[in-house]
Amino acid sequence: MLVATGLLLNVISALMTNFFIDDITRQTNEIIQRQQNNEELISLTWQQVETVERKREFVLQLLSASQIHKQPIAKEVTDQVINELNYWLDKKIERLVLEDIPALMVAIDDIQHNQREKINQLYLENLELLEIHDDKMKSISRLRNLALFLQVIGLALVLARDLNRREY
Repeated sequence: MLVATGLLLNVISALMTNFFIDDITRQTNEIIQRQQNNEELISLTWQQVETVERKREFVLQLLSASQIHKQPIAKEVTDQVINELNYWLDKKIERLVLEDIPALMVAIDDIQHNQREKINQLYLENLELLEIHDDKMKSISRLRNLALFLQVIGLALVLARDLNRREY
């Protein structure tokens, strides 16, 4: 009876390790992958914020140079700059003139605000994932300790029969 109980405890320990612990480990790996994906998205989004800022600076320098030299910007350059800006902005711009700068700056600010909000959401999601990961790791630790305990008790029960025989 002791041997059968010991073997049963060892089998239960092995099943716990094989099914429960491995499943939770797989889940934690998925969480880590999501966190890494979010970190990459955060990095890319920050690059977009900086790119849009460079576009803003370029437009302001271009218009300032045009005003200082009292020469209009070449149509090809204007068209290219407008195409670049329209790629990034939700609100399409038609022309690149000094009078439209306040509206353009508001549109750029809106895009950057939206991108920063996206970064904030990804960061908050990563914090939540970190908490979930910590809980799962604690669960894995408890299950491993329980599995080890069951193995030790199971082995002790199996060995108890052999130790009991030696006394006779």
